[in-house]
Amino acid sequence: EPMSCVAHVTDGRCEVWAPTQGPNDLQAEVARLLGLAPAAVRVNVTFMGGGFGRRLGVDFAREAAEVSRRVRAPVQVTWTRSDDMRDGHFQAASIHDLWGIVDGGRGVAWKHRKISSPHNLSGPPSAEDLKDPVAYFQGLSWGVYDVPYAFPAIETSYVRVDAPVRIGPWRAVFSPSSTFARECFLDEMAGVAGVDPLAFRLAMLAGGPDVVRAGSLEIDRRRLRRVLELAADKSGWGAPLPPGRFRGLACNVYDGATHVAYVAEVSARADVAPDRLPFVVHRVTAAIDCGVIVNPLGIAAQVEGGVAWGLSNMMAEITFRDGRAEQGSYADFPIVALGEMPAVELHLVPSHGDQPFGMGEPTVPPLAPAVANAFFAATGRRIRRLPCTG
Repeated sequence: EPMSCVAHVTDGRCEVWAPTQGPNDLQAEVARLLGLAPAAVRVNVTFMGGGFGRRLGVDFAREAAEVSRRVRAPVQVTWTRSDDMRDGHFQAASIHDLWGIVDGGRGVAWKHRKISSPHNLSGPPSAEDLKDPVAYFQGLSWGVYDVPYAFPAIETSYVRVDAPVRIGPWRAVFSPSSTFARECFLDEMAGVAGVDPLAFRLAMLAGGPDVVRAGSLEIDRRRLRRVLELAADKSGWGAPLPPGRFRGLACNVYDGATHVAYVAEVSARADVAPDRLPFVVHRVTAAIDCGVIVNPLGIAAQVEGGVAWGLSNMMAEITFRDGRAEQGSYADFPIVALGEMPAVELHLVPSHGDQPFGMGEPTVPPLAPAVANAFFAATGRRIRRLPCTG
């Protein structure tokens, strides 16, 4: 939903009602704006119609508080959809440079460089941020530095390009573009090696330690193998499909915790409208290891939402002209419609460990590469750029 907030500023106090993902940050920012102690600002957190990272921002709450202070009355501020799309923050574009060597049916070397923009809602990286550049840039390159595969030689890097527009977190933050690049390129390596993409991945998740460290994360290759095998089995990987339909797959370990594998069943379109996808996704088979399972229906909802979000990422973009975003509504920023939504089949790995892991973000990153890899199987054409509308 667009940004909204109610604020009431009185002598020495402020009360706020806001659907926020960061109530403590909102309290601190409003207090700073009004010259109050944080304890003098009361934040009532309401339900939100979708946050996805946008509601980590507090710009809309600062507006409501400022206007309330000026008019000396309670004020409700509600952004229009156009305001929100053009004047909120954006997810960074990125370029990925990948390089690999295969030998004897296996990958033996891997290089992945990401060029992108960090979050800049509070300005460029501070000197404090850059005191430990390794830790800082690892945080910006999810899906790049945390390679789950057992390549004997790996080099990853991140190149910062400061953007003149506001960059901030959206669902799955830095991971979708990185995972898209990695999982599509891995399929290309499998093709060069002459090995089935599933068999190639399973081989690259074996032959080394089961648990490896990537920065501060621990990646358990056994768990990733398990969801890959489960998704392949439930999707009928390798079995005949109806004429014109083809499969592709991708997988990811999100933040060292939630393991996701998708198999997408796709057919190519003969005629494509300018703003629609060049394929039909008929079915997505998902295998998830998210730790202790608390609410299976909640997990299913997150997977379905992640599939819709991932497909929408393949068909829409924000462009700029004269320093301003051009898109202002879903009329010129197309997203997946109900008739384009595939059947989603979910399979859960029994509880792992003693705690649940996240499900809101991990469902997004592997979807686009699974679909793109299926599109290659259908047409022989690689998708290396998003969006990929006709």
